[in-house]
Amino acid sequence: MAVSILGIGHELPPASEVGATRRPRVAEACGPSRLALAACDRAFAEAEWTAASVDMIVFATMTPDVTFPGAGCFLQDALAADTVGALDIRGQCAGFLMGLAAAVDLIEAGKSRRALLAGAEVHSSALDYSEQGLEVAELYGDGGGVFALAGEGKGIAEVGAVVSGADGTHYDRFWCEFPSSRRYPTRMMLEDYQAGKHFIRIDRDHVAEFGRAKLPEVIDQVVQVGGVALADVDLFVLSHIFPEVAEDAARARSLASDRLVVASAEHGHLTAGSLPVALDLARRDGRIGSGAKVCLASCGAGYAWGAALLEFS
Repeated sequence: MAVSILGIGHELPPASEVGATRRPRVAEACGPSRLALAACDRAFAEAEWTAASVDMIVFATMTPDVTFPGAGCFLQDALAADTVGALDIRGQCAGFLMGLAAAVDLIEAGKSRRALLAGAEVHSSALDYSEQGLEVAELYGDGGGVFALAGEGKGIAEVGAVVSGADGTHYDRFWCEFPSSRRYPTRMMLEDYQAGKHFIRIDRDHVAEFGRAKLPEVIDQVVQVGGVALADVDLFVLSHIFPEVAEDAARARSLASDRLVVASAEHGHLTAGSLPVALDLARRDGRIGSGAKVCLASCGAGYAWGAALLEFS
């Protein structure tokens, strides 16, 4: 069964200053489910759906509204989507692609007819804006996007191959350690807080080195699985926390700049929201025409990675 994208939407809050950069940042108490809800308006309009059309929600995020329940449950409630299933995916930078793989599998297995895939993050409330942490804070933005997916009709694009993977060996190269259920006797002690261990920590050199190796590799993997040549892909949307790493990966495969969108270049790293936002913007800017083949690829914390091929109608 071919799985189609019937609608795409995204939401970015207004940009504000973060150090030497401008990043989209929420200006009030807001979880990722609210950003996803706003993105649904555009996707539903394009798909000609209502919230009642949805029979499954898959939500990729590493910044859920609360510790539990998942952001998918918050979105389901906000949509008044009856009692449809709501599944959260914790794949960090590759979360949207892992969510896409899950949603496609559910539709192909006949467990879902119309699935809503969301990827959204609110990073701004969990960053260190002190002089010590600003270098990391500048990398991130808030935002998210959604796909309306179905096993019916041609839609605006068809989902081809989807691949993903992870290597937990280097989990502490790019992580947020606390609060942690493995911390005894409470999830975070005063000394953990004072040491800033509840903020994101990045081994910049190692993360960059891994990205430069893995992004070209996963691009090769998805085109092979999809049975297409690299030259047949019209646009590559690449996501990495460091824009220069995505650019280096493109150069490693001799991809011209007019075939490349770097998801984190303009709005900062949106993690699970990066790919749907960048794809929707590229489509609305006219960079994706009828019949275009598009490759989405990302890698990051975990380490986790993924890629997908889409063919637009």
